Amino acid sequence: MEKRKIAVLFGGCSPEYEISLQSAYSVITHIDGAKYDTVLLGISKSGEWFYFSGALEKIKDDTWNSSDDCVKAIISPDRETHGVLIFDKDNSYSIRLDVAMPVLHGKNGEDGTVQGLLELAGIPVVGCKTLASALCMDKDKAHKIAATVGISVPRSFTLSVNTSDAVYFEQAENLGYPLFVKPVNAGSSYGITKVTNKSELPAAIKLASKYDNEIIVEEMVREGYEQKDTGGKKSQRHVR
Repeated sequence: MEKRKIAVLFGGCSPEYEISLQSAYSVITHIDGAKYDTVLLGISKSGEWFYFSGALEKIKDDTWNSSDDCVKAIISPDRETHGVLIFDKDNSYSIRLDVAMPVLHGKNGEDGTVQGLLELAGIPVVGCKTLASALCMDKDKAHKIAATVGISVPRSFTLSVNTSDAVYFEQAENLGYPLFVKPVNAGSSYGITKVTNKSELPAAIKLASKYDNEIIVEEMVREGYEQKDTGGKKSQRHVR
């Protein structure tokens, strides 16, 4: 049976670039080579796209982006191409893809942007599609949608970098301390701070604003379940 071509996208112009490299290395080294040919597409921190053909360890240690191992490449939105365009010096050609797997973390990777490009190109995507990716990346919208179907979510409010101190101090008091300050669109726990009193709030907001223009402030969830393993048997108990 002819092997399928799977594009693995890694890197990305996101604060989570380094995490993507580690995830991609793990994925690539565990793909069944008897069933799939991998097409490795690296995206630099500045957003340049490359077709990578070097040693896989160079992805892991972030030395992949060199002229010896990379040539310019882009996913074509044209459905007839159904794949990636490679620009190798004076020669350009295309590689038709059967599927693409974005192993990208954070903005411009998990938020529906790359998924939208792949859907436009007609290339099947491993993982969530555009709408699910966009909604799940946005903590505020994800909360609101979950709440509409009866799922309990933390009380919260959102603010921008231009929100006045008086406004967010008042809203934080209504939630009560301790609380959590997070970028609305970011992952890997980047930019998150647990705030125990009013004096810590401005610094937490400043940190979160480095990762997104919109910030969410959530109440601390005081109830949950604690799981214990006793003699090979797992048990749960309600904690406050």
